[in-house]
Amino acid sequence: MDIETLYDKLYRFCCHRLGDRQAAEDATQEAFLRWLAAGVCRTENEALRYLYAVARNLCADEYRRKKPEPLPADLPGEDIPVESLALRQAVAALSQEEQELIFMRYGNCEPVSVIAGALGLSRFAVYRRTGAALAKLREMLREDEP
Repeated sequence: MDIETLYDKLYRFCCHRLGDRQAAEDATQEAFLRWLAAGVCRTENEALRYLYAVARNLCADEYRRKKPEPLPADLPGEDIPVESLALRQAVAALSQEEQELIFMRYGNCEPVSVIAGALGLSRFAVYRRTGAALAKLREMLREDEP
């Protein structure tokens, strides 16, 4: 299990959710501390499911405490595949859950089983909701075409 890769994925997720680097670092660190204290996950997928679930709750708590700042354009690690202004605006128009699904699946390239475990959904529900979110994005992008 590559801890640095897990940390990078979780940090990007928290940055995406919170839009604040310091708060993202704090949430990522707290999630890892809880994971290490629990000592229950043996495989990388189990660890990711646990870490995403904890981070998601920590981000929700932090989000309730303060208003988020705009997401920094220079996130660490690999570039997130959002290349055009129209696509950025379309993604921003999605619900928070839809944005999470798209980010986890295509931004962090997580397997459906990890996403399902982290969000407490069935694999079928992840496929269905991701497909619906992608359909919304396609529709919004078609509307923006000249």
